[in-house]
Amino acid sequence: MRLRLGILLTLAGLVLAPAAQAGHHLWKLTEAFSNSSGTVQFVELFCPATGENSVGPFTVTSNTNTFNFVTNLPAGTTANTWLLIATSGFQSLPGGVTPDYILPSNFFNTGGGTLNYAGIDAWAYGAVPTDGVHSLARDGSTQVNSPTNFLGQSGSVNLAAPVPALQTWGLLVLVGAMLFAASGLWKRRSPLAA
Repeated sequence: MRLRLGILLTLAGLVLAPAAQAGHHLWKLTEAFSNSSGTVQFVELFCPATGENSVGPFTVTSNTNTFNFVTNLPAGTTANTWLLIATSGFQSLPGGVTPDYILPSNFFNTGGGTLNYAGIDAWAYGAVPTDGVHSLARDGSTQVNSPTNFLGQSGSVNLAAPVPALQTWGLLVLVGAMLFAASGLWKRRSPLAA
């Protein structure tokens, strides 16, 4: 009888062990974005497997700040999905998408540091571009930002400082004046040359 009970408990343990390991451990940090002031930032995570909805009790930390997920993701598949944590109002920016969670401004240092998800995935990153267009990818490359949320909505924000129209027109007038002067039409004739 004890042998049968032991075998049954062992089999139950083997069957339930993979389920106990699942929940949150396969999410990996993939992308970081910031504008120059740090008031607009996002961090993106990716998960290749299903059953990773239980992020609720875990955190993302930077060198100086901690973000708590507090709630889990909706039930369903997490295979090949992203998780977007962005500053408040990110979804209202042109090209912005609704974040899954809200991140405080200046959450991470744009000069470099470490982002850590749940003590499972640590990313020692270098300088994050702050031109308002590019982001830092996990492999260290820079790319045009591509925030994607859990629902699969993606976009790309452009917060680059626009070139003032007056500067552009001023440059065109200057180039035109230089071309006009170079053409010889603006040259004054010397009375001695006549």
